[in-house]
Amino acid sequence: MTAAADTGAPDTTVLVVGAGPAGLSMAILLARFGLDAIVVERRGGVNPHPRARSVNVRTAELMRPWGVLDEIEAASLPLPWTEQFVYCETLAGTEIGRVTTGVQPVVDGVELSPAPWLLTSQDRIEEILLRRLGDMPQVQIRWGAELVEVAQDRERVTAEVRGPSGTQQLTARWLVGADGAGSKVRRSLDIEMDGIASFGTMINCQFYADLGPWTDHRPAALYWTTNPARNVFQKIDTDDRWLCQLNYDPSMHRPEDFSTEVATEWIRRSIGPDLPADFDLRVTDVIPWVMSSTVAERFRDGRVFLIGDAAHQLPPTGGFGMNTAIQDAHNLAWKFAAVAGGDAGEGLLDTYEAERAPIAQYNADRSRDNSRSVGRIRRLIESGTATVEQKREAIGASARYGNWLGMDLGLHYDEGCLIPDGSDPPQVDDPVSDYAPTARPGHRAPHVPIRFDGATSTLDLYDTQFVMLCGAEAGGAADDASVAHPMLRVLWLGADLADPGGRLAEAHGISAHGAVLVRPDGHVAWRDAGSAGTSSMANALAALDALLMR
Repeated sequence: MTAAADTGAPDTTVLVVGAGPAGLSMAILLARFGLDAIVVERRGGVNPHPRARSVNVRTAELMRPWGVLDEIEAASLPLPWTEQFVYCETLAGTEIGRVTTGVQPVVDGVELSPAPWLLTSQDRIEEILLRRLGDMPQVQIRWGAELVEVAQDRERVTAEVRGPSGTQQLTARWLVGADGAGSKVRRSLDIEMDGIASFGTMINCQFYADLGPWTDHRPAALYWTTNPARNVFQKIDTDDRWLCQLNYDPSMHRPEDFSTEVATEWIRRSIGPDLPADFDLRVTDVIPWVMSSTVAERFRDGRVFLIGDAAHQLPPTGGFGMNTAIQDAHNLAWKFAAVAGGDAGEGLLDTYEAERAPIAQYNADRSRDNSRSVGRIRRLIESGTATVEQKREAIGASARYGNWLGMDLGLHYDEGCLIPDGSDPPQVDDPVSDYAPTARPGHRAPHVPIRFDGATSTLDLYDTQFVMLCGAEAGGAADDASVAHPMLRVLWLGADLADPGGRLAEAHGISAHGAVLVRPDGHVAWRDAGSAGTSSMANALAALDALLMR
C-alpha cells in the first residue's frame, strides 16, 4: 500500500468496499448517524444465490430501528421451520433422530428479547437492505465497480476503482473492507488469516422441488442425510425453493465435475432411491466453496478497517457468519460517527478490533465444534455397526448445535470501550446454550419491557447515543452541559421510566443511588451500583469522557 496524496476534501466520509449484508448494513448505519458514504461493489447487483439464512436474535434486535425487520420477518419461513434439526439416511428413508432447537428468546415463559430468530435467505435480506438504502440520500452505491488499489496517509484513504465508465480515484476519511473471504482490501494490506483455511469441500446447489411429502410433517431448519452422500437440505422459502449443500471428497471429485446435471443426480439420490423418474427437480445454480475457520491477524490498518468475511470466515454450522458480519458493522459505525462529529478521539476506533476479534474467534471455534459434532454423527451412522441407540445418543450429545441462545445474546467484550466494575459474569451451566441477563460492563444490556416514547423494550432506547439510566437518587438532576451532550441521553428510573417494584433497577444491578451507561450499540460501558452519599451521575459523566477518549 502506498501513501495517498492530499488533494482537498475527501469525496466521502466512509468508502465501503462490498455490498453484501455487512457492507449494506454499514451503509444504513452510517446514514442513520448522518454520515455520507459511497459503496462500491464489483457485482452488477444482488447475488440471487441464497447463501446464509439465519438471522439470529441479536441481529434482529439491531435491525428493529432500521425499518427493515418487519419486511425480513415477512420473508422468513414460518416459526415451525426453526424448531428442530432432522437426521436421516435419506429424506424418504429411515429417520435417525431429531434435535429440538432452543434459538427463540423465550425460556421457561420468560421473554429475553423482543426480537425473534428468523430463517431468511441472504439474497432476500440484501434486497430488503438495498430498498432501505434507496431512502437514504447520504449513501451512493456504485455497481460494477471493482477496487484496484488502496493507498492511505494520516488524513485519508485513496482508492482506485474500475467501473463501467473507466477508472477513477475516490478519497475517504476511512475505508471499510466488506468484500468477502477473498477480500482485495485485506490482501492489499498484507493481512494474513489465522486458523484452518480448509476443512471441508462443499457444493451449494439451489433448486426447486416439492419436497413436502418428506418434510411438511416434520418442518425443520436442517435435514442432514448420510446415504448415499453427506448432504444437508435447507428450505429457503414457501415457494419450493431449497438449498442443498453437497459434501464431496476432493480426492474423488473436482469442483468443476458438478454440473447442474450431476448435482441433480446427487440430490435425487439423497431424497430417496425410489424417487419417480419424472419427479420435477430443477437445479438453478451450483457454487463450489471451501469451509474455513479463520480470523484476520488484525482488523485495522491505519484508516482501513475489515468487517465480515473479509475479517473472519466461519463454518456455516450455526449460522453465525452473516450475523457476526452485521454485528461488526454495528460495533464500528457508531464509533465512526463519534469521531467524525468531534465527540470522541481517534483512539476510540482502536476498540473495534479489541472487541470484535475475540468474538470472531469464539464464534469460529464454536461453529467448528458444531461441524465436528455433525461429522461424528455421520461417521457413526455410516459405520454400519452402530446400534439405533448409539446413533440417537450421538445426536442427543450434539444438542449444543441448535441451542446457542447463550452464544447469541450472551456475547460480551472483556476490553475496549468499557470500564469494568469488578463484578463477575453470571454463572450458567453452558455459556453456549444458556443465557443469563446482566448489565455487567461489556455485556449486551438486558431486555426489560417498557412503555416509553414509542419504545416497548429497554433495547429500543439504545440507538445513536449513549444512554444513562439513573436511579431515582443518583445525584440530582443532570446539568445543562450533560443534557446537551450530542452523544448522551439521560433517563431517570421512576421519573422518565416507570419502575414499579424496582424491576428496571434490579435487571441492571443498580440501587436508587446507582447508574448504568449503555453505548449506542446496546453494550454496557460502565456501571455504578450506587450507595448513599455518592453521586453516580457525576461519576457517569466522568466515565463518558474517559470512554470517548477525548
